[in-house]
Amino acid sequence: MAKSATLNARAFKKDLKKLERYIYGRFAREVLDDFKKATPYDSGNARRKTAKKVKKGKSIEILTNYPYGEVLDEGLYPNPPKKGTGKTSGGYSTQAPKGMSEPTIKKAIQRFTKFVRNL
Repeated sequence: MAKSATLNARAFKKDLKKLERYIYGRFAREVLDDFKKATPYDSGNARRKTAKKVKKGKSIEILTNYPYGEVLDEGLYPNPPKKGTGKTSGGYSTQAPKGMSEPTIKKAIQRFTKFVRNL
């Protein structure tokens, strides 16, 4: 027996609006917070200067306002570290060996999926 599905256009539009508000509001803040938490800590400069999320069209960007942001995001770390020892292993960060983006994206996908399932 074939199953049929009905779509309530009003309810669907309402859910899409909820989704949009979530993405540009709470979701964006949570992703930024996750990115900051994943940022390795030496002097605190990187965490302090990773403070912006910018909406560009239909996307949101997290800006790192320091010259070594790409190095940290690749899981690398200044070798030798600015302060102390034990923060690198073969040039890779012991605090964030996978960088910041990869773990942040994984968490973001989980959060998004959970939200959509609860709509």
